[in-house]
Amino acid sequence: MSMRPKTPNRPKGPGASSDSTPGTRDTTADHVPRFPGISPGHDAHLPQRPAVTEQAHTPDARSPAIQIIDLPAGTHISPTTVYPISDYYLPSSVVERLPAADSRTGFRSIIAARKYVDLIDGGTVMLGSDLQGHFRARQPSELVPSGPRLERVEGTLQWRQVHERDSELLVTRRPREDDGQEQAGPSKRPRLPENTVEPWKDWGISAQHASPDGITIDGVHYKIVPRADAPSHPIAYIKNPAHPIYDFDLLQGILRRNVEQQPRGAIQVPPSHRWEVDPTLPFDRTLTDYVAAYFPELSDLSLLNVARKQFFLANGSHIATGAGLTTLRQVFNDWKTASITPKPDLADPLLMLSILQPGPGKGTSRILEVPEPGDQVSLQRLEFDPKKFREEWRYFISTQYAGDIKRFMEDLLKRNGYTVFEPTPAQSYPALVFTRTGHDFVFHMTLHRVHGHRVHIHASNERGYAPERLPELIGLPAMRAMQNAEAANKLIWLKGGGQISADRPDSVFIVRSEDPRL
Repeated sequence: MSMRPKTPNRPKGPGASSDSTPGTRDTTADHVPRFPGISPGHDAHLPQRPAVTEQAHTPDARSPAIQIIDLPAGTHISPTTVYPISDYYLPSSVVERLPAADSRTGFRSIIAARKYVDLIDGGTVMLGSDLQGHFRARQPSELVPSGPRLERVEGTLQWRQVHERDSELLVTRRPREDDGQEQAGPSKRPRLPENTVEPWKDWGISAQHASPDGITIDGVHYKIVPRADAPSHPIAYIKNPAHPIYDFDLLQGILRRNVEQQPRGAIQVPPSHRWEVDPTLPFDRTLTDYVAAYFPELSDLSLLNVARKQFFLANGSHIATGAGLTTLRQVFNDWKTASITPKPDLADPLLMLSILQPGPGKGTSRILEVPEPGDQVSLQRLEFDPKKFREEWRYFISTQYAGDIKRFMEDLLKRNGYTVFEPTPAQSYPALVFTRTGHDFVFHMTLHRVHGHRVHIHASNERGYAPERLPELIGLPAMRAMQNAEAANKLIWLKGGGQISADRPDSVFIVRSEDPRL
């Protein structure tokens, strides 16, 4: 059984990299590397899994945001067969023994029959060709590789995953023991103690404590996460009765200490519409860890601020709802697959920023106060930690050229998943125009070096936004992207750069401002 969000029309990106365009969108999905277990009876140094068959999915742009597809009675529902790339990562002990990547192909090979490649996200996998000749991640036990498609990143020795579909969130149903669908063979797992694999079976409540808002599964009554204003939402989340409500801090703590105790999704199975618990964990890491996987150079406090803001936006309050948890799962899935997201304001921290208003300065100039990065749901500032890019920061503080600040910020944005239009060599009014895979908003950011807490905006800066100067200052392709985005009300104005202050650590900040031409 699958749940599919609505697939919106795919927006046009800034174009492919060439002499006349600023660069291609990077659709690489970042992942947190983890190493799978080793199956007994195989090579001890390589992960194994029985071969699986990839299933095709055809997105329907007219489908609702979440859709439960009712299957005819008796239809066999198979377990999910699309595995994450991280399931194919090699152990570090194996990677260390491989030779360096070939300068022509990027392959790392001990023998010609086995090829390995380094992924741009940090993992290393075995490579194989499927029946159509596409490169895919492969398990050594497979004749035909079962993993995601891979391609080499142009101009590097690294490889990345090729994403073949739009936004989609899967919820799977696995056969119950009484369904009579016994799974034989090496893929069948040994049975673990019941309360280890199904901890929710200890969450049942007595009939006298049951409420109309709860659900019943196999005769057991459960409390659920409130449905709020979405009572017909197709997923309910049963919860441990010891947890009265889930605010951000409680859910974050549960995910950190005991991920099995988080609320569990349940769906109604046709034709009887009985409830079944989805065996897949809604979240496999903390909410801040999800943010860190895709925005790796944010400061720890900014990671917390973004995750907290994201939680608030998804649920519409400080308390979790069933629809809000599903929305968070959808956003994290869209990050993972680099899909077009139906929730861009939850998927990009720059779209979460509050708009700051400048105040009066000397004469006709204005002043924009750079807010402190405190723990704030309003999210007035993004902060990147120079300790995560020490070498680049040392160079940044050693130079005063406008071209250098443009290159510094361009590289930082790219490392955190953005696609930047090629900066021009202009040394006045430094600014960048950039986008992000997953939505069609366009960002224009003026760049500053801040000593203290204020950005000084001089009246003469308005000359930098004169239409006749834009091709010189940001380039013609960036100007056209800005104009199209502004016509669609999707142009976002930002200010960013380095901040050095005597009373707090150095940082790189980004804030959202009003239209600077006003």
